[in-house]
Amino acid sequence: MADLSEGCKDHLIKALHDDDPAEKNYHIRQVLQATAADSIDEAAVELKRLGAE
Repeated sequence: MADLSEGCKDHLIKALHDDDPAEKNYHIRQVLQATAADSIDEAAVELKRLGAE
């Protein structure tokens, strides 16, 4: 598993320290979105144009 970026680590730390569930949710979602975007590059997915055979 790849190391998390500093921004992701900061969001997780803020989620741990925050008491508001909505704020915790925000920080965790930010990390999930950032790490999901990274996994696309790692998967080496070949994209094709719509309508291409």
